[in-house]
Amino acid sequence: MSAPSKKRVSGKKKEAESKRVVKEQAPKPTGAPPSAIVDVRHGGRTMRRHARGYSLGEVTQAGLNFGLARRWGLLVDDRRRSTLESNVASLKKWSPRTKKTTEERVEGEVRKIERAVEKEVRKAEKEVVKVEKKVEKKVEKVEKKVVQKVEAPVKKRAKKKAAAKSKTP
Repeated sequence: MSAPSKKRVSGKKKEAESKRVVKEQAPKPTGAPPSAIVDVRHGGRTMRRHARGYSLGEVTQAGLNFGLARRWGLLVDDRRRSTLESNVASLKKWSPRTKKTTEERVEGEVRKIERAVEKEVRKAEKEVVKVEKKVEKKVEKVEKKVVQKVEAPVKKRAKKKAAAKSKTP
């Protein structure tokens, strides 16, 4: 038995591997990460204190993922279940890469579509104005021709009458 031969990589595959697109890494936020706050019950009252880290829900609502948050040095407590709006807001404020909410994305798409429609309407209005001008010019030409054809016999009759009057003195 001979030793198994190495697989040869085709030229196309090498090109494909060399052309792979590297995702741009999000820029790390400047400044220290904000500290998380948690509500705790103590002696029948609810108090706020600093938490060990942000919950996974807070991180995802802020538009980040667990790995990115850890890379940025953000403390994440995977045991916490609560999500506080103040924590989400502080994360969004701190992070340069917060994803837009679905509503914001939809609103942006709607605005783009509205702008495109307005642009098309303006183009159509310009075309209508051009066509109206062309039609007006053609109507004027036709009117002139009609006037000429109607007035020509009248002028001929007038000339004949004038000629007849000048012959009979």
